Amino acid sequence: MSKTLQIRIEDDLRTDADEVLHEIGLDVPSAVRLFLTKVVQTRSIPFELKASGIRVVELAVDPATQARMDQIGTLWGKKKPRRA
Repeated sequence: MSKTLQIRIEDDLRTDADEVLHEIGLDVPSAVRLFLTKVVQTRSIPFELKASGIRVVELAVDPATQARMDQIGTLWGKKKPRRA
């Protein structure tokens, strides 16, 4: 049994994807099936995801607050994951 999947994407993205996939010898439905199959096989997204423009800002924290944050971090590190 199979199900239909409908997604909305911009016209330009679809056109560009069609062109690239055609060069590879695939159509969009086949590419989506390949993607979803790989997600299931690897139990992950099959490519690296990165955020762009991440900024890390260090803030001054008083020693008492830092000690409490360290305590919380230690507790989180010891926490066992929940079972689904």
